[in-house]
Amino acid sequence: MARPDTQTRLAVDLIRKRLEHGDHPAGALPGERQLALELGLSRPTVRKAVQQLADEGLLTRGTNGRLRVAGKLSAELRAPMIAFLHPGRIGGESALWRDGVHDAAELRDAVVRSLGYAHYGDPVISTALNGFDGVFLLPLTDEKIPGPLLRRLVASPARVVLLDQDETAVGLRSVIVFPFASGDKLLAHLHGLGHTRIDCLNIHARNPVIEARIAGWRGYLERHGLQGELISKPDRHGSLEAAYRFVSGRLKRGLMPAPAIFGTTVHAAIGTMRALHEQGLRVGRDVSVCAVNDEGLGPFLVPSLTSLRTPPRGRYLAKAVEWMARRVEWPEPTLVQPRDAPLFVGESTGAPLKQSA
Repeated sequence: MARPDTQTRLAVDLIRKRLEHGDHPAGALPGERQLALELGLSRPTVRKAVQQLADEGLLTRGTNGRLRVAGKLSAELRAPMIAFLHPGRIGGESALWRDGVHDAAELRDAVVRSLGYAHYGDPVISTALNGFDGVFLLPLTDEKIPGPLLRRLVASPARVVLLDQDETAVGLRSVIVFPFASGDKLLAHLHGLGHTRIDCLNIHARNPVIEARIAGWRGYLERHGLQGELISKPDRHGSLEAAYRFVSGRLKRGLMPAPAIFGTTVHAAIGTMRALHEQGLRVGRDVSVCAVNDEGLGPFLVPSLTSLRTPPRGRYLAKAVEWMARRVEWPEPTLVQPRDAPLFVGESTGAPLKQSA
């Protein structure tokens, strides 16, 4: 058989890398014409490369002429393929989870593909469930996962792990990085400073995570006989601007918060601090502000924000990646979470002023 020319060898290498890295998880490849356009090579060259890979048993061509990944493409050739399904654009909390998934997968020679979805009926979700070995799903922040989708996730041929939300009760393995009781550390810090009235500020959509944080705040106040008000105006994106405008509007109407504010998110806390500053109030002296999840920002703000530090996610995703790669067993749906979340005490909290006590 004639030795393949340089261009054909290049095409074979490029297509083989696609197969090894799981670039076509659903199994179907583009046609030769499209492959040629994507690779920047001629169609005859790509046809030769496809034929060589078919001869090796890595590609097949159906009766309709469509190219597919062959069953011979086993774990010996390709790395485990893992999808990171996230809502919309990557940023903030999504980026931290993405980086954690990549860190855990890189140490275990797995390939990760980040796939954004717009809603729970998005076909991207089906593509991931049917084409990948494992799927990490980061839920939408403003909508509960519908029952039919939860059942699909449990029954999926891919091994699915839910992130930032506990759905072990329905049979899904889950990973969270802030134990539900960890908010008590922030509240105990404020209480220890002498605060007897602590408001809870929320501008995030009321999802299970936010609900748990609010419930934890309520429970702590009840157990310790403290006072406080839930100040909440859910915003779809829970943005800094939404928090700033909401708190600014309240302050301009003369609605002063408690001497201490427990923010359900870092965006709620930062927006609040800016609004307080513009009204001539000194954060940490006139009003103490803290947040559950600092998203890595707490120590670098001015004033630095008292918060629960974001732990490295990779270490808590390691077991899930090993399970997705079928290297370890995970016999029962269980929740993986840190035992504790470290508290960072910043300049944004202090003892209440005497006149505010």
